[in-house]
Amino acid sequence: MSPILEQFDMTAFLQQQAKDVFATMASLDVATAPGTNGLFQSERITGVVGIGGEQVTGAVYLHLPLALAEQITRQMLGMEPGDPLEETAVNDVTGELTNMLAGGLKSTLCDRGLPCAVSTPTIIRGNAYEIEVMPDVQRTCLPLRAADQPVLVEVHLKLN
Repeated sequence: MSPILEQFDMTAFLQQQAKDVFATMASLDVATAPGTNGLFQSERITGVVGIGGEQVTGAVYLHLPLALAEQITRQMLGMEPGDPLEETAVNDVTGELTNMLAGGLKSTLCDRGLPCAVSTPTIIRGNAYEIEVMPDVQRTCLPLRAADQPVLVEVHLKLN
């Protein structure tokens, strides 16, 4: 690990960042939770934002059950629980939540001497996919719960 990141507690950072993002954007409390709590057993949506710089590359992944992503989307758009949703609206909200998580990490990396930029969000949907970790990549996973549903924040970083 880089001396720049040796004193950096990624898990604690992600806990606070997720708490802030979910509270601000969705008025939801998040808490740490052991394991994935069945997240990968049901249909889910994953937001992905890449991080790139001369000294650091990686990605931030936000995995949500589709039902939670739809709940958050309805709340953010001021809709009622039964209102129909466009798939693009759920994608946009999931992407924005992921973008906010990645933006906080980007700022922290830049402040620690690792200048970088973030990509636009990408969305993955399905129920039988895994994110493969490439060699020499530091992976941090933070299982959470929000609205009594599982959430997983995953960060992959590689120092060049």
